Amino acid sequence: MRWSLVLMLLVLVISACTRAGRPSPDVATAVPPVPSSGGSVLGERRADNGSALGRFVVREAEVTLMCGDYRRAAVEIQRKISDYGGYVAEADISDLRGFSAPRFASLTVLVPEQRLQSFLSDLAAVAGVERVASQRLLSRDVTEETIDLAARRRALEATEQRMLDLLNRAQTIDEVLRVEQELARIRTELEQLAERARYLERRTTFAEVRLSLVPTTEATEPSLSQTARQAWETSLALLRIVLRGTVWISVALWWIWCILIVAFLVLAVFWRGRAGRLRRVAPE
Repeated sequence: MRWSLVLMLLVLVISACTRAGRPSPDVATAVPPVPSSGGSVLGERRADNGSALGRFVVREAEVTLMCGDYRRAAVEIQRKISDYGGYVAEADISDLRGFSAPRFASLTVLVPEQRLQSFLSDLAAVAGVERVASQRLLSRDVTEETIDLAARRRALEATEQRMLDLLNRAQTIDEVLRVEQELARIRTELEQLAERARYLERRTTFAEVRLSLVPTTEATEPSLSQTARQAWETSLALLRIVLRGTVWISVALWWIWCILIVAFLVLAVFWRGRAGRLRRVAPE
């Protein structure tokens, strides 16, 4: 019985020592964790700031396409650009007749910036295009200009509000006119800034792609019949030019013809009178 009591006392002492050696949960949670390095926290803050601000970039591309049928390729590209959510800003397709006449097509299209790479990759598969001869990508950062426009707009809006307050407190007509004149100037500048901001928004939303479509087929030497036909057409064109020039000169210089007719009549009368005098003077 005595040994049982001694054993129970030993167990109680050991358990009490074990509880005393463990830290309290409240104390453990009260101590803040120490970061491993201050640089990582700063890097995370910089990354967060960069992603929040973003960048405003105007993207452009210049592409030269060698085409077996450049007219068909131009039509297909204009159709495809609508599928990408873009539009054609300018199109110039030239097919002048003649052996040495230029034959080409140039397109300026605007594509959503997110789909620019996909559009450029699909150009080689357009019907009529044989290969992509050259491709140039251009980028222009307009972030500073965009931020500057926003700051100027806020400053002008604050100035406009102050001018409105002054207008409400104006007491004479001269004060009202001067404040309204200044308000008109401020609102004009605000409209210019808004128009510039809208332009930059469009240019950053849509990428501009300038396409040059060049035919790959070599021009063949014309046959004798083609040469004769071209010579005949050229001679007729020259004849038309000569006739038109003659008619133009005849109509434009009508007053010269009047002078010549009057001079001819005067000379005719003079010579007729002289001939009559000579006949009277001549011996019979």
